[in-house]
Amino acid sequence: MQQDQHKKSSKEVEFFTEYGDANRYKILEVVGKGSYGVVCAAIDTHTGEKVAIKKITDIFEHISDAIRILREVKLLRLLRHPDIVEIKRIILPPSRREFRDIYVVFELMESDLHHVIKANDDLTHEHHRFFLYQMLRALKFMHTANMYHRDLKPKNILANANCKLKICDFGLARVAFSDAPTTIFWTDYVATRWYRAPELCGSFFSKYTPAIDIWSIGCIFAEVLTGKPLFPGKSVVHQLDLITDLLGTPSVDIVSGVRNEKARKYLTDMKKKSPVPFTEKFRKADPLALRLLQRLLAFDPKDRPTAEEALADPYFKGLAKIEREPSSQPISKLEFEFERRRVTKDDIRELIFREILEYHPQLLKDYMAGNSGANFLYPSAIGNFRRQFAYLEENSGKSGPVIPPGRKHVSLPRYDSMSCLSCWLCQ
Repeated sequence: MQQDQHKKSSKEVEFFTEYGDANRYKILEVVGKGSYGVVCAAIDTHTGEKVAIKKITDIFEHISDAIRILREVKLLRLLRHPDIVEIKRIILPPSRREFRDIYVVFELMESDLHHVIKANDDLTHEHHRFFLYQMLRALKFMHTANMYHRDLKPKNILANANCKLKICDFGLARVAFSDAPTTIFWTDYVATRWYRAPELCGSFFSKYTPAIDIWSIGCIFAEVLTGKPLFPGKSVVHQLDLITDLLGTPSVDIVSGVRNEKARKYLTDMKKKSPVPFTEKFRKADPLALRLLQRLLAFDPKDRPTAEEALADPYFKGLAKIEREPSSQPISKLEFEFERRRVTKDDIRELIFREILEYHPQLLKDYMAGNSGANFLYPSAIGNFRRQFAYLEENSGKSGPVIPPGRKHVSLPRYDSMSCLSCWLCQ
């Protein structure tokens, strides 16, 4: 017994070092898996706070994936906002030169808007309004930073039982710089098809605008209202058919601006359709909500409001307050210099390591002062952390999920649903 205790103490000494902050987390359960790796729920033993830890594996196997990860962690560091998910820290890897996986610690959210919509058929008008307000407030902040999300959908909007929403997954996001080469920077392969603006379906313009995100938010809001996706297209052509079934065929002026010849011909040859009144499509919705929704879903991006204009809509009277709808400073092009030149895996590895150091102030100070050697090994608890993740991955699903007592996934409460709004609105 005494020998076992000695072994345990030695293990703790081995991994609990000044910078080995993986030791501060107690892993609870697997909450998600994907091609990137795994997400676990954990407790920060220093603060008692529940967090989500995302393990991203083999990040340098493909340089395009490594660049996407760098872009996302950089954007989330730069875009600190109540309606955008927050990185708490990134666990320090043991080696500056040789690490392959990273562990990103996020605030833990209980669900996402996709599950909220599926699980709740009794959302009120106040829920609808509060959800849209938060999404537009996040968009205002992002767009004033000159950043477009480009992949907004219910699964990329996290949710808590108190009705709080936070936008996540910035892997496809881009920062717009006036001197960026449009042929490289702007691609049509953005946004999940169902939430993709018509100008993305038809390659309408040579350079897109923040209106692509406004359209996505309109589609999401319509889904909140009805419980079903608004435009569940099976192909790009089917997507355009569904959009025009509701909005009617676009005017000759709009069609003439389409740069893609096939898309222009398709719209020109399309049978004339009249728009469906939104009051027929969304029979139970608040009339003010429908008026704003119609603006968000304008076929021509020039007719859609900015996020700031949408927040000033009469629909948000009594809720919107300019002082809690901050704008952002535009993001410096120096932060994204790597997007403008050819980079190697070693370049990206160094840039990701530099981002990790943002969450380790003393090491960052040493790094900036040039005190870190080329192959310096940093104290780390990653070895212990990796074993915890491996155990959960191996055992998850074998005899039921590995879920500790006391934690359950929830969407929105069915009791006293308005109380969750009142505390936030009083802030």
